[in-house]
Amino acid sequence: MNRNRIRASAVVLVAAGAGVAIAAAAPASTRQAGQTISFTERQISDRNFNLGSAHGIAVGAVELSANSLMQGRRQIGRDGGSCTVTRLSAQSADDLCLDILALPGGQIDLAGLVPSTPQGPGPFDVAVTGGTGRYQDARGYATVVPSQNPKVTVHLTS
Repeated sequence: MNRNRIRASAVVLVAAGAGVAIAAAAPASTRQAGQTISFTERQISDRNFNLGSAHGIAVGAVELSANSLMQGRRQIGRDGGSCTVTRLSAQSADDLCLDILALPGGQIDLAGLVPSTPQGPGPFDVAVTGGTGRYQDARGYATVVPSQNPKVTVHLTS
């Protein structure tokens, strides 16, 4: 089964190479609901191992990754994430994915259950579950469009 990870975490409304301004850089006290952060992910590292008794893709298989968060050619941050296979059949699988976005002024936490087929996941949403610094009260969701360089859009609702 092909496992294209979250790469958010990945989360996307921009074409690769198009620079989009970061809209959520305001302090938490002045941040308005409805702001978005869009970027593509460029892989730094990717490691796979299995916590279960089986080898390869099986329940308990884990993927750890780190990425540069890019707007065009400009790096706006980095992330670190993990996905663990929690359910697997011949036709589909579920991965429990967690990703932390490190941005200027703070971090944004993402989490969700990502469904997949043998071809990998299609576009999916994960929850914004909190953050630090400017994003300490962050809530919302992130949309991920999987690819070699996943496209991500974080939608902050509070």
